[in-house]
Amino acid sequence: MKKFVKLVGVMIAFIALAFIANQQPAQAAHGNYRVKTLKTYNQHTSSGSDVAFRAIPKTKATLWINMDSVNAKQIKPSVFHKKGIKIAKYKTTTWFVQKKVRIYHQLKSATYYYVHNRYGNIQGYVRTNALKRGFSPYGYQITSIKWYGKDTPFHVKDAYKNKNVYMWNYTHTKKVANLKHYPGANYVKTANIVMRHNGKNTNYFYLDGSPNGTSKSIHGYVPASAITEGLNPDHTGMNYVPIDQFINNTDFNQYLQTGTTQKLAREIIKLFPNSQPDLGLSKIAVYNYDHFADSPNAEWDPMSTKGYTDIKSFPTVQKWLYAHRSASNATKIAGIKSLLDKEGYTTAERDSLSGYRLGIQIINNITFNYPAHELVGKQVSYTFILGKVDNN
Repeated sequence: MKKFVKLVGVMIAFIALAFIANQQPAQAAHGNYRVKTLKTYNQHTSSGSDVAFRAIPKTKATLWINMDSVNAKQIKPSVFHKKGIKIAKYKTTTWFVQKKVRIYHQLKSATYYYVHNRYGNIQGYVRTNALKRGFSPYGYQITSIKWYGKDTPFHVKDAYKNKNVYMWNYTHTKKVANLKHYPGANYVKTANIVMRHNGKNTNYFYLDGSPNGTSKSIHGYVPASAITEGLNPDHTGMNYVPIDQFINNTDFNQYLQTGTTQKLAREIIKLFPNSQPDLGLSKIAVYNYDHFADSPNAEWDPMSTKGYTDIKSFPTVQKWLYAHRSASNATKIAGIKSLLDKEGYTTAERDSLSGYRLGIQIINNITFNYPAHELVGKQVSYTFILGKVDNN
Protein backbone atom coordinates (compact mmCIF):
# COMPACT_ATOMS: atom_id res chain seq x y z
CA MET A 1 0.00 0.00 0.00
CA LYS A 2 2.82 2.39 0.89
CA LYS A 3 4.52 1.62 -2.40
CA PHE A 4 1.30 2.43 -4.25
CA VAL A 5 0.85 5.75 -2.43
CA LYS A 6 4.48 6.62 -3.14
CA LEU A 7 4.05 5.78 -6.82
CA VAL A 8 0.94 7.95 -7.07
CA GLY A 9 2.81 10.81 -5.43
CA VAL A 10 5.65 10.56 -7.92
CA MET A 11 3.20 10.54 -10.84
CA ILE A 12 1.38 13.64 -9.52
CA ALA A 13 4.69 15.49 -9.09
CA PHE A 14 5.75 14.54 -12.62
CA ILE A 15 2.46 15.77 -14.08
CA ALA A 16 2.72 19.02 -12.11
CA LEU A 17 6.25 19.63 -13.39
CA ALA A 18 5.16 18.93 -16.95
CA PHE A 19 2.24 21.33 -16.59
CA ILE A 20 4.51 24.07 -15.24
CA ALA A 21 7.03 23.47 -18.01
CA ASN A 22 4.34 23.73 -20.67
CA GLN A 23 2.85 26.84 -19.10
CA GLN A 24 6.04 28.91 -19.00
CA PRO A 25 6.32 29.53 -22.79
CA ALA A 26 2.62 30.28 -22.99
CA GLN A 27 2.89 32.79 -20.18
CA ALA A 28 5.95 34.35 -21.82
CA ALA A 29 4.13 34.61 -25.13
CA HIS A 30 1.09 36.00 -23.34
CA GLY A 31 3.27 38.89 -22.11
CA ASN A 32 3.77 40.12 -25.68
CA TYR A 33 1.45 42.54 -27.43
CA ARG A 34 -0.58 40.51 -29.90
CA VAL A 35 -1.55 42.19 -33.17
CA LYS A 36 -4.61 41.29 -35.23
CA THR A 37 -5.03 42.95 -38.64
CA LEU A 38 -8.52 44.33 -39.15
CA LYS A 39 -8.01 46.09 -42.47
CA THR A 40 -5.19 46.67 -44.96
CA TYR A 41 -5.34 49.95 -46.86
CA ASN A 42 -4.22 49.87 -50.48
CA GLN A 43 -2.93 53.20 -51.70
CA HIS A 44 -4.76 53.81 -54.97
CA THR A 45 -3.05 57.09 -55.89
CA SER A 46 0.61 58.06 -55.79
CA SER A 47 -0.30 61.09 -53.67
CA GLY A 48 -1.90 58.93 -50.97
CA SER A 49 -4.97 61.16 -50.81
CA ASP A 50 -7.20 58.13 -50.30
CA VAL A 51 -5.37 57.13 -47.10
CA ALA A 52 -4.39 60.58 -45.81
CA PHE A 53 -5.13 61.40 -42.16
CA ARG A 54 -4.28 64.21 -39.79
CA ALA A 55 -4.10 64.51 -36.00
CA ILE A 56 -7.18 65.65 -34.11
CA PRO A 57 -6.33 68.99 -32.47
CA LYS A 58 -5.15 68.76 -28.87
CA THR A 59 -5.17 64.96 -28.86
CA LYS A 60 -2.98 63.50 -26.14
CA ALA A 61 -2.29 60.33 -28.13
CA THR A 62 1.21 58.97 -28.62
CA LEU A 63 2.46 57.48 -31.85
CA TRP A 64 4.63 54.50 -30.93
CA ILE A 65 7.46 54.35 -33.43
CA ASN A 66 7.97 50.86 -34.85
CA MET A 67 9.76 51.13 -38.18
CA ASP A 68 9.65 47.45 -39.15
CA SER A 69 6.51 46.05 -37.54
CA VAL A 70 3.74 46.78 -40.04
CA ASN A 71 3.24 43.03 -40.53
CA ALA A 72 4.00 42.02 -36.96
CA LYS A 73 1.73 39.50 -35.21
CA GLN A 74 3.42 39.96 -31.86
CA ILE A 75 5.46 42.81 -30.40
CA LYS A 76 7.64 42.51 -27.33
CA PRO A 77 6.65 44.82 -24.44
CA SER A 78 10.16 46.28 -24.40
CA VAL A 79 9.76 47.32 -28.03
CA PHE A 80 6.18 48.53 -28.25
CA HIS A 81 6.54 51.46 -25.85
CA LYS A 82 10.23 52.00 -26.47
CA LYS A 83 9.92 55.31 -28.30
CA GLY A 84 6.98 57.56 -28.95
CA ILE A 85 6.01 61.05 -30.07
CA LYS A 86 3.06 63.22 -29.10
CA ILE A 87 1.19 63.32 -32.37
CA ALA A 88 -0.46 66.69 -31.58
CA LYS A 89 2.97 68.34 -31.88
CA TYR A 90 3.13 67.23 -35.53
CA LYS A 91 0.23 69.34 -36.75
CA THR A 92 1.88 70.03 -40.13
CA THR A 93 2.27 66.30 -40.79
CA THR A 94 -0.13 64.26 -42.90
CA TRP A 95 -0.17 60.59 -41.90
CA PHE A 96 -0.78 57.80 -44.39
CA VAL A 97 -2.52 54.69 -43.06
CA GLN A 98 -1.27 51.24 -44.06
CA LYS A 99 -3.24 49.06 -41.64
CA LYS A 100 -5.94 49.10 -39.01
CA VAL A 101 -5.20 46.63 -36.22
CA ARG A 102 -6.42 45.46 -32.83
CA ILE A 103 -3.64 45.14 -30.28
CA TYR A 104 -4.15 42.86 -27.28
CA HIS A 105 -2.13 42.85 -24.08
CA GLN A 106 -3.09 40.73 -21.10
CA LEU A 107 -6.79 41.52 -20.53
CA LYS A 108 -6.85 44.82 -22.44
CA SER A 109 -7.07 45.73 -26.14
CA ALA A 110 -7.34 48.81 -28.35
CA THR A 111 -7.64 49.69 -32.05
CA TYR A 112 -4.68 51.35 -33.77
CA TYR A 113 -3.63 52.58 -37.17
CA TYR A 114 -0.19 51.76 -38.50
CA VAL A 115 0.87 55.00 -40.23
CA HIS A 116 3.85 56.69 -41.85
CA ASN A 117 4.61 60.29 -42.75
CA ARG A 118 5.21 61.45 -46.33
CA TYR A 119 8.95 60.87 -46.14
CA GLY A 120 8.81 57.47 -44.44
CA ASN A 121 11.20 58.38 -41.63
CA ILE A 122 8.46 58.04 -38.98
CA GLN A 123 6.30 54.93 -38.87
CA GLY A 124 4.34 53.27 -36.11
CA TYR A 125 1.10 52.73 -34.21
CA VAL A 126 -1.36 55.36 -33.04
CA ARG A 127 -4.88 55.05 -31.62
CA THR A 128 -7.54 55.38 -34.31
CA ASN A 129 -9.43 58.00 -32.31
CA ALA A 130 -6.40 60.33 -32.56
CA LEU A 131 -6.75 60.80 -36.34
CA LYS A 132 -9.31 61.98 -38.84
CA ARG A 133 -9.32 61.83 -42.62
CA GLY A 134 -7.71 64.49 -44.79
CA PHE A 135 -4.46 66.32 -45.30
CA SER A 136 -3.13 68.57 -42.60
CA PRO A 137 -4.31 72.17 -43.21
CA TYR A 138 -0.95 73.49 -41.98
CA GLY A 139 2.40 73.94 -43.76
CA TYR A 140 3.06 72.73 -47.30
CA GLN A 141 1.12 69.57 -48.14
CA ILE A 142 1.65 67.45 -51.24
CA THR A 143 -1.84 66.61 -52.39
CA SER A 144 -0.93 65.04 -55.72
CA ILE A 145 2.11 63.31 -57.22
CA LYS A 146 2.48 62.13 -60.80
CA TRP A 147 5.83 60.49 -61.45
CA TYR A 148 7.60 61.44 -64.66
CA GLY A 149 9.67 58.58 -66.08
CA LYS A 150 11.27 60.30 -69.07
CA ASP A 151 14.72 61.87 -69.49
CA THR A 152 13.36 64.96 -71.21
CA PRO A 153 15.40 68.07 -70.27
CA PHE A 154 13.83 71.14 -68.66
CA HIS A 155 15.20 74.59 -67.96
CA VAL A 156 14.17 77.99 -66.60
CA LYS A 157 12.00 80.03 -68.97
CA ASP A 158 13.59 83.09 -70.56
CA ALA A 159 11.03 85.32 -68.83
CA TYR A 160 12.27 84.09 -65.44
CA LYS A 161 16.02 84.23 -66.09
CA ASN A 162 16.44 87.39 -64.02
CA LYS A 163 13.78 86.60 -61.43
CA ASN A 164 14.08 84.68 -58.19
CA VAL A 165 13.22 81.05 -58.91
CA TYR A 166 13.75 79.06 -55.73
CA MET A 167 14.36 75.34 -55.53
CA TRP A 168 13.07 73.91 -52.23
CA ASN A 169 14.20 70.83 -50.34
CA TYR A 170 12.11 67.66 -50.04
CA THR A 171 10.17 68.93 -47.02
CA HIS A 172 9.73 72.44 -48.47
CA THR A 173 11.38 73.95 -45.40
CA LYS A 174 14.65 75.21 -46.91
CA LYS A 175 15.76 76.88 -50.13
CA VAL A 176 18.26 74.67 -51.95
CA ALA A 177 19.17 77.22 -54.61
CA ASN A 178 18.02 80.27 -56.54
CA LEU A 179 17.96 79.12 -60.17
CA LYS A 180 18.43 82.64 -61.53
CA HIS A 181 22.09 82.16 -60.57
CA TYR A 182 22.29 79.13 -62.90
CA PRO A 183 20.64 80.29 -66.14
CA GLY A 184 22.51 77.79 -68.35
CA ALA A 185 21.56 74.57 -66.56
CA ASN A 186 19.42 71.69 -67.81
CA TYR A 187 17.40 69.64 -65.35
CA VAL A 188 15.62 66.29 -65.36
CA LYS A 189 12.05 66.23 -64.06
CA THR A 190 11.11 63.31 -61.84
CA ALA A 191 7.59 64.29 -60.76
CA ASN A 192 4.69 66.71 -61.15
CA ILE A 193 3.56 67.92 -57.74
CA VAL A 194 0.49 69.78 -56.48
CA MET A 195 1.27 71.41 -53.15
CA ARG A 196 -1.31 73.10 -50.91
CA HIS A 197 -0.40 76.01 -48.67
CA ASN A 198 -2.86 78.26 -46.84
CA GLY A 199 -5.67 76.74 -48.89
CA LYS A 200 -4.01 77.54 -52.23
CA ASN A 201 -2.76 74.85 -54.64
CA THR A 202 0.50 75.42 -56.57
CA ASN A 203 2.00 73.23 -59.27
CA TYR A 204 5.64 72.24 -58.81
CA PHE A 205 8.18 70.16 -60.69
CA TYR A 206 10.70 68.07 -58.80
CA LEU A 207 13.95 68.70 -60.68
CA ASP A 208 17.47 67.30 -60.56
CA GLY A 209 20.61 68.50 -62.33
CA SER A 210 24.09 69.96 -62.07
CA PRO A 211 23.91 73.77 -61.87
CA ASN A 212 27.14 74.30 -63.85
CA GLY A 213 27.63 70.94 -65.55
CA THR A 214 30.51 69.82 -63.35
CA SER A 215 29.38 70.02 -59.72
CA LYS A 216 27.08 67.72 -57.75
CA SER A 217 23.43 67.69 -58.63
CA ILE A 218 20.95 69.88 -56.84
CA HIS A 219 17.37 68.68 -56.55
CA GLY A 220 14.09 69.91 -55.17
CA TYR A 221 10.70 71.51 -55.83
CA VAL A 222 10.52 74.38 -58.32
CA PRO A 223 7.34 76.27 -59.34
CA ALA A 224 6.20 74.75 -62.63
CA SER A 225 5.24 78.17 -63.99
CA ALA A 226 8.94 79.12 -64.21
CA ILE A 227 10.11 76.00 -66.04
CA THR A 228 9.80 74.91 -69.66
CA GLU A 229 10.51 71.65 -71.49
CA GLY A 230 13.44 71.28 -73.88
CA LEU A 231 17.19 71.81 -74.13
CA ASN A 232 18.52 75.07 -72.76
CA PRO A 233 19.98 77.26 -75.55
CA ASP A 234 21.68 79.44 -72.92
CA HIS A 235 25.00 78.09 -71.59
CA THR A 236 25.88 81.01 -69.32
CA GLY A 237 27.97 79.83 -66.39
CA MET A 238 28.32 76.25 -67.65
CA ASN A 239 31.75 74.67 -67.20
CA TYR A 240 30.74 71.76 -69.37
CA VAL A 241 27.88 70.97 -71.73
CA PRO A 242 27.53 67.38 -73.04
CA ILE A 243 27.64 67.17 -76.83
CA ASP A 244 24.02 65.93 -76.93
CA GLN A 245 22.70 69.01 -75.10
CA PHE A 246 23.23 71.48 -77.93
CA ILE A 247 20.31 72.49 -80.11
CA ASN A 248 22.01 73.54 -83.36
CA ASN A 249 25.22 74.89 -84.87
CA THR A 250 24.55 78.44 -83.69
CA ASP A 251 24.09 77.24 -80.13
CA PHE A 252 27.19 75.02 -80.32
CA ASN A 253 29.44 77.73 -81.79
CA GLN A 254 28.31 80.25 -79.21
CA TYR A 255 29.41 77.88 -76.43
CA LEU A 256 32.80 77.32 -78.10
CA GLN A 257 33.39 81.06 -78.46
CA THR A 258 32.19 82.13 -75.00
CA GLY A 259 32.73 79.13 -72.66
CA THR A 260 35.27 79.80 -69.92
CA THR A 261 36.64 76.24 -70.28
CA GLN A 262 36.92 76.41 -74.09
CA LYS A 263 40.11 78.47 -74.44
CA LEU A 264 42.11 75.60 -75.93
CA ALA A 265 39.21 74.75 -78.25
CA ARG A 266 39.23 78.33 -79.54
CA GLU A 267 42.98 78.13 -80.24
CA ILE A 268 42.49 74.90 -82.20
CA ILE A 269 39.61 76.42 -84.18
CA LYS A 270 41.95 79.24 -85.24
CA LEU A 271 44.23 76.65 -86.84
CA PHE A 272 41.47 75.89 -89.36
CA PRO A 273 40.23 79.38 -90.33
CA ASN A 274 38.02 78.19 -93.19
CA SER A 275 36.48 75.21 -91.38
CA GLN A 276 33.44 76.15 -89.31
CA PRO A 277 32.78 73.96 -86.23
CA ASP A 278 29.83 71.68 -86.96
CA LEU A 279 27.62 70.10 -84.29
CA GLY A 280 26.78 66.95 -86.27
CA LEU A 281 30.41 66.30 -87.14
CA SER A 282 31.42 67.01 -83.53
CA LYS A 283 29.07 64.25 -82.34
CA ILE A 284 30.77 61.88 -84.78
CA ALA A 285 34.16 63.01 -83.42
CA VAL A 286 33.08 62.26 -79.85
CA TYR A 287 31.30 58.96 -80.52
CA ASN A 288 33.64 57.51 -83.16
CA TYR A 289 37.11 58.96 -82.58
CA ASP A 290 37.53 59.51 -78.85
CA HIS A 291 37.91 55.99 -77.48
CA PHE A 292 40.99 56.69 -75.39
CA ALA A 293 41.04 55.17 -71.90
CA ASP A 294 41.24 58.58 -70.19
CA SER A 295 38.23 59.97 -72.03
CA PRO A 296 34.79 60.08 -70.37
CA ASN A 297 33.46 58.98 -73.79
CA ALA A 298 35.74 55.93 -74.08
CA GLU A 299 32.98 53.32 -73.94
CA TRP A 300 30.43 55.07 -76.15
CA ASP A 301 29.26 53.11 -79.18
CA PRO A 302 30.07 54.59 -82.64
CA MET A 303 27.32 56.44 -84.45
CA SER A 304 26.41 56.65 -88.12
CA THR A 305 28.45 59.03 -90.27
CA LYS A 306 25.56 59.52 -92.67
CA GLY A 307 25.50 63.09 -93.99
CA TYR A 308 29.27 63.51 -93.96
CA THR A 309 32.09 62.35 -96.22
CA ASP A 310 35.87 62.56 -96.56
CA ILE A 311 36.37 62.46 -92.79
CA LYS A 312 39.97 63.05 -91.67
CA SER A 313 41.02 62.24 -88.10
CA PHE A 314 44.26 62.99 -86.22
CA PRO A 315 44.97 60.09 -83.85
CA THR A 316 48.67 61.00 -83.52
CA VAL A 317 47.75 64.48 -82.31
CA GLN A 318 45.17 63.02 -79.92
CA LYS A 319 47.65 60.59 -78.39
CA TRP A 320 50.16 63.40 -77.90
CA LEU A 321 47.55 65.62 -76.20
CA TYR A 322 46.50 62.84 -73.82
CA ALA A 323 50.16 62.23 -72.98
CA HIS A 324 50.70 65.96 -72.34
CA ARG A 325 47.40 66.70 -70.60
CA SER A 326 49.18 68.72 -67.86
CA ALA A 327 51.03 70.99 -70.29
CA SER A 328 50.07 74.63 -70.77
CA ASN A 329 47.78 75.65 -73.62
CA ALA A 330 50.74 77.34 -75.36
CA THR A 331 52.71 74.07 -75.24
CA LYS A 332 49.71 72.10 -76.48
CA ILE A 333 49.13 74.40 -79.46
CA ALA A 334 52.83 74.31 -80.39
CA GLY A 335 52.73 70.50 -80.25
CA ILE A 336 49.56 70.34 -82.36
CA LYS A 337 51.07 72.59 -85.03
CA SER A 338 54.26 70.56 -85.17
CA LEU A 339 52.39 67.26 -85.54
CA LEU A 340 49.99 68.69 -88.15
CA ASP A 341 52.99 69.94 -90.15
CA LYS A 342 54.44 66.41 -90.16
CA GLU A 343 51.14 65.06 -91.49
CA GLY A 344 51.13 67.62 -94.31
CA TYR A 345 48.66 70.02 -92.71
CA THR A 346 50.92 73.05 -92.72
CA THR A 347 49.63 76.55 -92.12
CA ALA A 348 49.33 77.15 -95.85
CA GLU A 349 47.51 73.84 -96.37
CA ARG A 350 45.07 74.50 -93.53
CA ASP A 351 44.38 77.99 -94.82
CA SER A 352 43.58 76.61 -98.26
CA LEU A 353 41.11 73.97 -97.09
CA SER A 354 37.78 74.42 -98.83
CA GLY A 355 34.43 72.83 -98.04
CA TYR A 356 35.54 71.16 -94.82
CA ARG A 357 33.79 71.44 -91.47
CA LEU A 358 35.43 70.92 -88.08
CA GLY A 359 34.16 68.39 -85.54
CA ILE A 360 35.55 69.16 -82.10
CA GLN A 361 35.24 68.49 -78.37
CA ILE A 362 37.86 69.68 -75.92
CA ILE A 363 37.64 68.89 -72.20
CA ASN A 364 40.91 70.32 -70.96
CA ASN A 365 41.53 69.30 -67.34
CA ILE A 366 38.07 70.33 -66.20
CA THR A 367 37.43 69.47 -62.54
CA PHE A 368 34.24 67.45 -62.04
CA ASN A 369 32.36 66.49 -58.91
CA TYR A 370 29.36 64.96 -60.63
CA PRO A 371 29.02 61.38 -59.26
CA ALA A 372 25.58 60.94 -60.85
CA HIS A 373 27.30 60.80 -64.26
CA GLU A 374 30.43 59.06 -62.94
CA LEU A 375 32.49 62.21 -63.49
CA VAL A 376 34.81 62.94 -60.55
CA GLY A 377 38.23 64.60 -60.59
CA LYS A 378 39.97 66.22 -63.55
CA GLN A 379 38.67 64.98 -66.90
CA VAL A 380 40.11 65.28 -70.41
CA SER A 381 38.88 64.73 -73.94
CA TYR A 382 40.91 65.83 -76.94
CA THR A 383 39.30 65.15 -80.27
CA PHE A 384 38.90 67.04 -83.52
CA ILE A 385 38.28 65.86 -87.08
CA LEU A 386 37.59 67.34 -90.51
CA GLY A 387 34.81 66.34 -92.84
CA LYS A 388 32.61 67.51 -95.68
CA VAL A 389 28.85 67.67 -95.72
CA ASP A 390 27.52 64.99 -98.05
CA ASN A 391 24.85 66.62 -100.20
CA ASN A 392 23.99 63.43 -102.08
